[in-house]
Amino acid sequence: MKKTFLVAGILTTVTNLLLNALAYAVILKDFYQSHPAVSEEFMKQLQRPPDQLIGWAMGVTSVAMGFFITLMIKWSGATTFTSGLKYGSIVALLFWASVNFGLYALSNFFSQASVFVDYACSIAAMTISGGVAAWMLGRRNNKQQNATHVE
Repeated sequence: MKKTFLVAGILTTVTNLLLNALAYAVILKDFYQSHPAVSEEFMKQLQRPPDQLIGWAMGVTSVAMGFFITLMIKWSGATTFTSGLKYGSIVALLFWASVNFGLYALSNFFSQASVFVDYACSIAAMTISGGVAAWMLGRRNNKQQNATHVE
């Protein structure tokens, strides 16, 4: 694994994690409570309280998603923040449509309103993370091009 990809993956992981945490804290937490799919008691059985979250598993899922985004952006050939936003949004639209609407179709985890709000927040976080990944991946290319023009 090249250093550029590793650094891009780590920065994308952190960006995606922070954006999703921000979306949850600012929008989703209250929205889920005001648009429940099931009773409050049943929801408590489904979700762990913050003091019972499993840290290593949260870490694994965050790193996996960050490197998934970075890999998709690398394969797209995007090397600027703007091109990363473009390709990141395509990946996000498709990926989160599959996850969110699959969960909505097969479970009682989402209400109809919350599935769309969660979908929008997830797309936004992944799109911006795609921009960060492309920017980081393109930094090496830009440095090489600038060195070539100087000589």
